[in-house]
Amino acid sequence: MRPLPLFQLTGWTHFVDEEVKPPVLAAGSSPATDRKKDEQAIAYHRHLRMVPTDATTYMQETVVEAIHRNSGGRDGLMDQVIDGPPGTGKTCLLRAMGRTAQKEIEATTNGRQKNTIPVVHITTPADPEPRVNWLWEIGSYLGLNPEPKNLQEVLDMRKHQDVTLPVNYVLETAQTRLLLIDDINRASPQHLANVLPYFDYLRDKLGISIVFCGTGASHRLHQARILAGDLIRVSEENRVRLERSGRPAEPVSPSPTALLPVTWLHPLPLDTKDDETFRRVLASFEADLSLYRLEANALSKHAVTLHQRTGGYFKALAYVISTAAVIAIHSGSENITMKEIDAATAQLSP
Repeated sequence: MRPLPLFQLTGWTHFVDEEVKPPVLAAGSSPATDRKKDEQAIAYHRHLRMVPTDATTYMQETVVEAIHRNSGGRDGLMDQVIDGPPGTGKTCLLRAMGRTAQKEIEATTNGRQKNTIPVVHITTPADPEPRVNWLWEIGSYLGLNPEPKNLQEVLDMRKHQDVTLPVNYVLETAQTRLLLIDDINRASPQHLANVLPYFDYLRDKLGISIVFCGTGASHRLHQARILAGDLIRVSEENRVRLERSGRPAEPVSPSPTALLPVTWLHPLPLDTKDDETFRRVLASFEADLSLYRLEANALSKHAVTLHQRTGGYFKALAYVISTAAVIAIHSGSENITMKEIDAATAQLSP
């Protein structure tokens, strides 16, 4: 179950096809003597799925619908953005949404078709300033840039050739419909302004839906749009032109650059009278656990403590539950109690 790189086509395809099934627990049986060394059970609990929340379900439905809509036209396409504090599950959502979208696309084409690449998943380049580095990220995913085999090839890679034409050709012929861009927080608005015209080309010419993901993504894209189109200057020129023609320009709100579909992920709130999201998430995790002596509501009964320990951050919560489950297998308790929760959270900051 070692994960393959998801920023390469082979790794992404494996991720889409992967079915992680819980170990079978025979009714009325007890753990085998070698259960503590059961690599399948341990690997499974280190690989718990991303349980659904209202925000994740909404985002997946929205993007899949946008892809279907974009396939029938080229006008009015808009980027999608996933934003929120670190640790709220943005990357998990991005990938889960991409997997759902690819399965939907393949379902409408009677299965996976040869030489098609419905989804491309890249990360923001380590050096996001040159546009060619973004092209290389896409080219690497498509297999156009093989990994260097020796030091000389690494040195030769300093001479980044422009791979725009081959990348465009493959994206078009492979009928790519969705481009996922993670870790956009590594790029400044100026960096994004340099590459946004290329993404506009992919969207407008090829009908590729684009999803940007990262903390502060919506602000960065808003500022980048202004820089890329010099919209402040255009707006001022338009105001002057209208005033000269005797038609005073009234302020327009909101700005077109602010009209960007954004899904915000926040730390999960502790349950209130009208919102039981946190307890529903815990119940979903409980349903995924495969432990011999797991008590009913093993996680839900400790909801307040788990929220205090993790702050409601999805990443920390998944880590604690996954670690507690592995501890339960190693210790032989086969249950998650405060003892396992304390051990799992021992390394987290207070």
